Amino acid sequence: MSDNILRMLKGMAEFTSIYCFSKCMKTLLCGLCLIPVLLLIHRVLRKKRAILCCYLWILLVPMAFMGMSKLFYQRYFVYVTAYLAKYTKAWYGYLYFGVMFALIMVFIIKNIRFRRTLKRMPQIYDTSVITGRAKIYVTDIDASPFSGGIIRPYIVVPRDVWERLDQKSRDVVIRHELAHINLGHIVLLTLFRFLTYLWWINPMIYLCERMLKEDIEHACDEYTIADTGITKHAYGCVLIGLAEHFCQNTNIAVASFIDRNDFRVLKERIQYIGAGKADRNKVILQKRVGIVLALTSVLLLSVGIAMTSYSRYTILEEIYVYGEDMRQIACDTAAVNDAFRVEGKKLYIDAEGFERFLREEQVSDEYVYVSFGTVMKLPGFGGCGDAVMVDVAGKGDPDDLFYLSADTIENRLAEIFLKYII
Repeated sequence: MSDNILRMLKGMAEFTSIYCFSKCMKTLLCGLCLIPVLLLIHRVLRKKRAILCCYLWILLVPMAFMGMSKLFYQRYFVYVTAYLAKYTKAWYGYLYFGVMFALIMVFIIKNIRFRRTLKRMPQIYDTSVITGRAKIYVTDIDASPFSGGIIRPYIVVPRDVWERLDQKSRDVVIRHELAHINLGHIVLLTLFRFLTYLWWINPMIYLCERMLKEDIEHACDEYTIADTGITKHAYGCVLIGLAEHFCQNTNIAVASFIDRNDFRVLKERIQYIGAGKADRNKVILQKRVGIVLALTSVLLLSVGIAMTSYSRYTILEEIYVYGEDMRQIACDTAAVNDAFRVEGKKLYIDAEGFERFLREEQVSDEYVYVSFGTVMKLPGFGGCGDAVMVDVAGKGDPDDLFYLSADTIENRLAEIFLKYII
């Protein structure tokens, strides 16, 4: 039994690798088609609508769920499916998902370690900014102020930066990081981080992630200036004055105040601040419009994708009949349905209907195979089900039926795996 289970697991691993890799490549193609559209819209909005631009990138997330789309079985798109079916090998999936899961594990481990470090950091209470949602910590590491955490948000400020700032500048820094939390930037960064792991071979996704990070900093600069009433000149001085303390935090999903490794971004932020107007009402309106548009678009895309996608799995009701040489004789014809009836995992044969079926199809074989109950994941991907060898001379006698699919634990595990796990 153990050998059979091992063979079953090996076969399912190969099937899973090919099936999931093919789906992932389809989602990658959908993302690649949408990215140029988003870049075009971004180019129009980015100079004056940074807050809206932040939510624009969330439209890429639904593309990760288009692997079951019926689009890939229509007209010219069917060639994508045919190409993947012909050339995809199991080891492609092992390599691709091996790298993906390694990246995810590194991300999770770094976040767990950072959370443990965070607990040992002293908290800051001497600030006029009320932070009901986020705790403020001070650290001795060389880092730019940054924020993170979706369920338990936090703000981390380096001790030397905190000590050299006056109270007003401290409040500006804290409000900037709070803006990241209140505008949902930590959620956006986390979603996009997992999107980069899913499509790690796509260079365009890293470009989009970089542009997202720039957008959220522009948005927070605009939001903070409008919220605090600080002058553009004073805010720019805070940015420049902190430049010597900056560092990236790219290994965890955080929003950093400034990236010391890219002063082009700092220059663009200062230019964006100078070109904009500190209008609090306009900023709040942008936030609301951006959230509503993003959620509405994602909802519509999700509904559209769900309505135009195949089910997670489908139990085929069609009955297939094959000859001795495994050639298909008939499938789901009136004669087949008159001859065979399926109840659960049992096949019942009507003697008269069976004889009529043999005459109509001119079957000369000594026996035929009847297949039913196949679990279809996608057209061209499926398995399990039941198969029965029927003696033609027996004319449907139940004693002449031989079930090829034994009711074993191996077959049950394979069916459960095919239906619910992948």
